[in-house]
Amino acid sequence: MIIPKCRHSNTLRALLCCLLLFSVETAAALEQMTGHPTQVFSGNELLLLTSAGTVHRVKLDGISVEPPGQQWGDAARRHLQTLVMGRPVTLVFQRERGSTALHGQLRHGGADINMRLLNAGLARFDPTGLPPAERESYAEAERRARSAGLGIWGGDANRPQSRARIVPGGILFRAEPWH
Repeated sequence: MIIPKCRHSNTLRALLCCLLLFSVETAAALEQMTGHPTQVFSGNELLLLTSAGTVHRVKLDGISVEPPGQQWGDAARRHLQTLVMGRPVTLVFQRERGSTALHGQLRHGGADINMRLLNAGLARFDPTGLPPAERESYAEAERRARSAGLGIWGGDANRPQSRARIVPGGILFRAEPWH
């Protein structure tokens, strides 16, 4: 690349070099691993047995879910189990320095599993850890689920919890045990 000679050409060259190095480091920092989920802890956390035989605890980026034991937290966990258990998945992640935890986007057959939980109304958009290029599509998925009244966005909070609910993509279930 030739930069015309000007008073700030050295500064421009240094800036371009820094940008190039940063973009190469960012692209190289993304990794992938394939495997099979062995256990789902919540709607955004699971245990992944990789093709290499290692086991990793994985947290899904870009979404937050209610904790297990709460109505929609249990629904999110069941939906994630339905989407991934017994299926090969790919985790796209960026390893954090000094951390053993893996955070990333889970994919199966080209589908973004994190996004599927948002589309079903079982997760909220959380930009933490999500690449900037993905943030708008995740936010839009939440807006669509919210406007359709799916999952956590359906009805008001005063509705009795003992009523049957339909989880998008899931089965009919009761929020409380039968009496």
